[in-house]
Formats: sequence, structure tokens, C-alpha cells
Amino acid sequence: MKNKLSIFILSVLTLYFSSCSSDEKTIGLKQNIHHDDFEYSVQDVEKTASIGETKANGIFYIIAFKVQNDAKRVDHKWKNNIAYIVDASGKEYENDNHLQKLLNARNPFGYKDSYITGAGVTESTVFVFDLPADVKEPCLKVRGDFLMGDMFDGNQFKNTKVKLF
Repeated sequence: MKNKLSIFILSVLTLYFSSCSSDEKTIGLKQNIHHDDFEYSVQDVEKTASIGETKANGIFYIIAFKVQNDAKRVDHKWKNNIAYIVDASGKEYENDNHLQKLLNARNPFGYKDSYITGAGVTESTVFVFDLPADVKEPCLKVRGDFLMGDMFDGNQFKNTKVKLF
């Protein structure tokens, strides 16, 4: 009995560690990043030098972002820091909540500080990133906790990025 338990534990650990290391892949607009029962996608990208009177330090990347909850019973809690941009050199850029609120005041999109997307529901928001004008190959990535479904797809959501250029 003890031997069977040891083999079982070893098998589970092997599966767990092998699932945490999938190859990085790049997808395009309107393609999904799969995270357990949740799908994230970039619906649109707009680049602009200003939002109203506010000028970008470089260029604003305005990202229309969608979260689809395909779970049967579980809500998905997320915040505006779920997404970030990484450039070709690996530098990371965060969503600017102040600019996001400013954009929402000019063009309402339903800004919230945090979201609870119910089972079977889809929600959207718009993120605002102020990137250097000479940024190379910016891509959006998402962050989140490791969930049971991630074990079976190699933790895909952490290794998928959306091409924004």
C-alpha cells in the first residue's frame, strides 16, 4: 500500500511540474488566452498621442480587453492589473488606472476598480498604457493564480502573449 501511494504521489508531482512549463506562444487580436475556465482576449488596440488634454510621455496604447467566464458555477474575480505589456527586451509596463478613469470619463466603457464576472458571463474593459514612442514589439500578457485546469494545459495563460504591433 505504501509503495502504491509513493508511486501515485510521484506521478502527480511529475504531472504538476511538467504542466508548469509550456512553450511561450504569441497570438493575435481576438484570439483567446485560456486560463482554466476563463478566456481573455484583446479585441482592439488603438494608439494615440493624447487623451483629451493629457499628452502621452511616449504613446498611449488603448486596449479593449474581454474576459469570458465559461465556468458553470464559479465567479471570476479580477482587477485592472490582470494585464500588462512586455516589450522585446522583456521590460514590463502596467495599466495606468488614472488614465483609464480619464478615458472612461471622456468615452464611457463601464470602468470598475475590480470585477466579479459571473459563471457564463462575459465582461469587457479598456486598459491604457503609456509606452515609449520607440517601444519594440509590445505584447499583452495576463497574470493570475495557478488553477486546476492549468495543470492540464501546461499553464498556458502564463506563457501566451498577444501581439500588439
